[in-house]
Amino acid sequence: MKWKIAKKKYDDIMLQILFNRGILGERYDSKSVERFLNPDFEKDFHNPELLPSYKKIENKIREAIEHDMKIGIFADYDADGIPGSALLHKMLEVLNIRSEIYIPNRESGYGLSTEGIDYLLQRDCSIIITVDLGIRNVEEANYAKLKDICLIITDHHEPGDNLPDVYAIMNPKIKGSKYPFRELSGAGVIFKLIQGLSKKYPQKISESFVKWNMDLVAISTISDVVPLVDENRIIARFGLMVLKKTKNVGLLELYKVANIDKEKINSYSIGFQIGPRINAPGRLDHATKSFMLLVTKDKKEAAELAFSLNQTNEKRQEEMAALEKKVAERIEKENLLKNNTLVVLGDWHKGVLGPSASHLVEKFSRPAIIFSDRSDPYVGSARSVSGVNLIVLLEKCSSKIERFGGHKGAAGLAVKKSKFQKFYEEFIQLCNNLDKKLFEKVAKVDTLINFASLSLSLTSRLKQLEPFGMGNPRPVFELNNVKISDIRCVGKNNTHQSFRIVSGEKKIKSIFFNCNQKFSENKRYDMIFTLDEDFWNGKNYVSANIIDMRENGQKE
Repeated sequence: MKWKIAKKKYDDIMLQILFNRGILGERYDSKSVERFLNPDFEKDFHNPELLPSYKKIENKIREAIEHDMKIGIFADYDADGIPGSALLHKMLEVLNIRSEIYIPNRESGYGLSTEGIDYLLQRDCSIIITVDLGIRNVEEANYAKLKDICLIITDHHEPGDNLPDVYAIMNPKIKGSKYPFRELSGAGVIFKLIQGLSKKYPQKISESFVKWNMDLVAISTISDVVPLVDENRIIARFGLMVLKKTKNVGLLELYKVANIDKEKINSYSIGFQIGPRINAPGRLDHATKSFMLLVTKDKKEAAELAFSLNQTNEKRQEEMAALEKKVAERIEKENLLKNNTLVVLGDWHKGVLGPSASHLVEKFSRPAIIFSDRSDPYVGSARSVSGVNLIVLLEKCSSKIERFGGHKGAAGLAVKKSKFQKFYEEFIQLCNNLDKKLFEKVAKVDTLINFASLSLSLTSRLKQLEPFGMGNPRPVFELNNVKISDIRCVGKNNTHQSFRIVSGEKKIKSIFFNCNQKFSENKRYDMIFTLDEDFWNGKNYVSANIIDMRENGQKE
């Protein structure tokens, strides 16, 4: 692993971290620091009316109220689209607008579909609002127009060259958008719509309604791994506060089955406990269960749904383990690591392709696509390393692809069986032509630190930077030329190493997960790590999570 330390600008550790995140520039700006560390819910959001088509959508909502029109919600099946659709449903409910939900399953495929449009049309919906999808569904949009449906697309994915011909598109990434921030999640776009409409209908969409539903927006924002800066930071920060005292009965029941301590909820809780359980039915069953969990007001129904989601999540984990074992065997047998990418095809459930592809990227530091051959066209999920833009690569192979969409780091696609081999060869060649440096595992280090600075005072200051996530990662420090003691293997299969970093009489407890290196108390080491606080025996202690270590070369 290569260590890349940030350019040194500020002596103060916090200011240096903010400089590394792009929050501070070459000159100190107290307003930028204050806005990031202490965002103001009332002042720091952008004007929602700057979003594309805001006024058109506001007018259509008014028309729906005046003429008792029913609105269909067509949502994605993941932990962004589901909370977003629940949020939209709740808003329509307080406005006394009738609504109907349609969430496709993975067998039906991602995005708008004629099947879903017909489903909503048969239930008397004259307006359809999408959540977290639709920006590339040109043909399906034409079908809706043919059926005389008023289609409103709200999405946050990258648009294609041609936009769908619809009544309105609300996406901060479309050409001509004047919105100051383009990285909202799908539910984040819905949240901004609600913020705007709350000014138009303050008696119904109250300030209390907006704030108490921040839990849903935070789930989507953190689960969908959008950058936690600008508005997303405000959403995540205040949303986590609401999650700790949520009134949502479905979430409260989900906490119980997932053994989540309300008081300790953080971005990890969402990313690894809440999000996966909301995601699970959309991966293996049907995401409508997750939607119902988030909108129900019945405690008994919520408990049954939470139990079902938890069981489905356990099944998802089993499916993923089986898939990843097969892929590992194939990688070794067929020497697949000779290429700059991993593309594998097999008899796998479509719902577990994405998370497993992410695991491959983490493990092997190269783009990965996993395809399921259970249908024609083959359906695949792609994930990438930070320096390689998937959308650019897929655009170059577009003649071999039936459909695709997503972000530069994550995408879904479908390739016909007859074209798969040509796609496979072309995609691998494109990746093999890329600079090898793009695939190096690089740990970005915020600053070099001395041992004396590793204190509870520092960890307390670092908490001001939370929540951590994409765009605002947990700070990484480098410490050089130190000794270690009390070395021992820990964990289920002794795959982790525990030891203490030593300087004089002071020791700091450390853990190095999934480490197969051997260390010695007679050597000195350089290391990079993140900091945490541990509570034991009535006291708080500083602890270090080691990312990488290497010998300093000096022996004691």
